[in-house]
Amino acid sequence: MTVVAMDELDPATVQGLVARASDPQRERWLQQVRRTGACRHPVRLRGVVLHGDEPVYSTASEPDGALMVRCGNRREACCPSCAHEYRGDMWQLVYAGLAGGRKGVPEQVAEHPQVFASLTAPSFGAVHSRPDDGRPCRCGRRHDADDPQLGEAIDPATYDYEGAVLWNWHAPALWNRFIIELVRVLAARARLSEREWRQRVRVAFAKVAEFQARGLVHFHAIVRLDGAQDRATAPGVTISPEELCAAIREAAASARLDGDAGDGQTTDIRFGEQLHTRVLAGAEDGRELNPGQVAAYVAKYSCKASHEQITSHDTDPDRWRDRGIPEQLVQMAAAALRLTERPGLRGLGRWVHMLGFRGHFVTKSHGYSTTLGELRAARATYRARQDQPPDNAEVNDDDSTVVLSVWQYLGSGYLNPGDLLLAAGVEASLRAAREALLDLRRGPP
Repeated sequence: MTVVAMDELDPATVQGLVARASDPQRERWLQQVRRTGACRHPVRLRGVVLHGDEPVYSTASEPDGALMVRCGNRREACCPSCAHEYRGDMWQLVYAGLAGGRKGVPEQVAEHPQVFASLTAPSFGAVHSRPDDGRPCRCGRRHDADDPQLGEAIDPATYDYEGAVLWNWHAPALWNRFIIELVRVLAARARLSEREWRQRVRVAFAKVAEFQARGLVHFHAIVRLDGAQDRATAPGVTISPEELCAAIREAAASARLDGDAGDGQTTDIRFGEQLHTRVLAGAEDGRELNPGQVAAYVAKYSCKASHEQITSHDTDPDRWRDRGIPEQLVQMAAAALRLTERPGLRGLGRWVHMLGFRGHFVTKSHGYSTTLGELRAARATYRARQDQPPDNAEVNDDDSTVVLSVWQYLGSGYLNPGDLLLAAGVEASLRAAREALLDLRRGPP
């Protein structure tokens, strides 16, 4: 950890450090910071909790008269602490759907056919890349793994930036079309009608959308087959994981839609040729992926994106470049702005910072696993019980007294640079503790 001398700090930071050090409530303030996980942009609230007519909590007694809560931003570049918590929730959600036996998911799902698939966008022009087989890029040279040129168009003059943005715009609808096609393919392979298939089998899935360096999303998805009425039962049609892989490839190749290109025009929306499928369960040759590894992989990409630097409402490409945003993303965002001028695509203006992608990064089918809401509710209940003072440990569950909470938003972030620096120190200590715990779980090398 870097140590900063006091004489290297600006006066505002020093003043904030001194003020907090002399604050008689500094320990309570640090406790609030730790409770938020040292969130980078905590939300400050003022409020009161009433039990009947009696106030049982008020922020009037808190440091600065406010209660700090997490900002909840899932993006690691914006808030590592909240991203860590979101990533943990995603791991729990995905792992429960893979392995079962936890979070209310029956353990029988682990025996159902499961496949991990990655579906990509098509090419809209050659980009600088680093092929896995060791071949040089199409530009003629071999790029380093951290080369900032990766993902950028080799010939920007011929690259279809608008087509790429339109693909992002329609990608959620294309995924829905893929699921429809997958049912059709599976039913046809089983020589059943779609209605008969749906009466015997239900397709369950969880997916995460990842932004590639070229500014296009692709999907990492876990596809599982369950019984139609109960996820604890096996699918009513016998199908091997390898057959499910083949069906996914066929459905991805045939899924397409006529996407609205604005001004009464349409564009053909399809998946790209690059498609990867891996068996997760049900194979007998030991090729299954570890559920924990798959859950960690999906959770990792739920908090990352190549578009994260485009977060403001600024519409000047030159100012984007001045902030160091890669040229490929600048051109994608500029193309999104041009598309908003077409009739029928006005709404795309709300998603310029997402390069046109308007879907949620993480989606799942009903009944695949637990939900983020259930995980957060369980955590809130656990923390509330921890916060109960010893003399209130016994709670009357039959008490019907109304509990009323009234809150007012005061602002976001810390009050001064000194507080921000102190919070950064707490964040570093919490991160070191997490890493030490991981090393302990891994065991000796």
